[in-house]
Amino acid sequence: MKTIAVGAAIALAAVALCGEAKAQACANPCTTPQVHIVYFGATAPNQAINIAMKSLYGDPIKACTSVINTYRCMRDLDLNGTPETCVQAYVGSNLGSCEGVDAMDNKSSAFNVCDPNGVGGSGGVISAGLLNDEAGHPLYANYSGSDVAYSLCEPVVTGGVLKRPGVFDDTEQNVFVNGFAFIVNRNIESVLDPRGKSVPAGGCPYAGTDCVQPNLSIDQDTGKAIFANNNLCDWRWLSKDVDPTVARNIGSVMRNRVSGTRRNLNVTVLGNLAPGQGNIYEAGSGGMVTDVNTNLWCGNTAAKCGENQATGVTGGGAVSAACTGTNANTISLGYIGVDRLVLADNGTPADPHDDLPVRNAVGDNYDPIQYAGAVFNKANTRCGRYNYWSIEKNYYDNDANVAINGRTGYFFPAGSARDKAVKELINQVVVDAANDPTLIPLANMYFARARDGAAPFPNKPYNAFCDQP
Repeated sequence: MKTIAVGAAIALAAVALCGEAKAQACANPCTTPQVHIVYFGATAPNQAINIAMKSLYGDPIKACTSVINTYRCMRDLDLNGTPETCVQAYVGSNLGSCEGVDAMDNKSSAFNVCDPNGVGGSGGVISAGLLNDEAGHPLYANYSGSDVAYSLCEPVVTGGVLKRPGVFDDTEQNVFVNGFAFIVNRNIESVLDPRGKSVPAGGCPYAGTDCVQPNLSIDQDTGKAIFANNNLCDWRWLSKDVDPTVARNIGSVMRNRVSGTRRNLNVTVLGNLAPGQGNIYEAGSGGMVTDVNTNLWCGNTAAKCGENQATGVTGGGAVSAACTGTNANTISLGYIGVDRLVLADNGTPADPHDDLPVRNAVGDNYDPIQYAGAVFNKANTRCGRYNYWSIEKNYYDNDANVAINGRTGYFFPAGSARDKAVKELINQVVVDAANDPTLIPLANMYFARARDGAAPFPNKPYNAFCDQP
């Protein structure tokens, strides 16, 4: 990894802008973009990327969804006190980490952005390739994010080999720590003995105490048995507090092969064991939530059961012989990025150590559960107690050879306004992580990993912050 050096002045400017993500217009409007930044990649940082863009550029000029937005504002990139460069930035219809790496590697435009020239405040979505940059060339994914290092995506990109690995190696920047969590359909609540579940003492964002915490945990061994070997398929084996009267299948749901969330699961939990053919496979985190919400599994979703590891085509799998229960007694299990969770303060707002994770919206039908005996919260992650996480990466295209796949593309020459603009944005993503409800700034971590999936180790002297129960 090559750490991006942007210069103290821009870094300090980014810090000064921290917290500007509240509704505000661009301080220095402009109409003719001189730089175009197009983000397409991991979905977990959608909020973080949008917050950083709002901090720098003000409110979007076109807002198509909560994610797909277009921004434009004049920026002072030469640091002389006068804004001089009109930057236009897009957050695209992101699919996932490895899709983003693949799109940037191939200078792909096969995704939508919010049309800056469209009618009305939303503008409407449009294929990125139908819009041009300042030189008149079609836009493509020139800025990307990934839940895992680009090398873990390489086996599943087009052709199985990155065309331009040097671009990713030269520009890779660690931006924040992103956690993951296993989630279970809320039907589990009704089959747990009262001693096997609890509710927060306070801070639940939903009515009353509608934030049930199942006392269930997945670790590497159970994760391998459930998702790889498909030979653990009964919730009763995970806790003596599960009603023992009937077999209760674990309906395993996985992300597809090109998902960064999946690639991280492969190395962190499965130890690179091949996923089994008794899981259903889902393309996006939204689909994962829907599947767990509605208790989908191989027994009722044949079209998604099994996955061809070479092509990603789903189907052809089968219910594991270890699953002896009925559809009615099946309870689905999946996993998501913690950007889809809310932290309840447990009645002690000043104490981050007892925060508890709950579903993202009142209408969702899942509960997060523990990993290796610990619940996800920022303090547990910072102090090395919760270890299902990865370091989010950012990449941008610095390749002067702009002709890839017959496309005349875009790049950020070192020292140019383009280069300064994308580095300013990446720095702002790092800064704004401090204000994100679930992401963790790298500077706040007391543990690190040598690589994705490796055992965490202390990277700082012991700190009293971690002496809390």
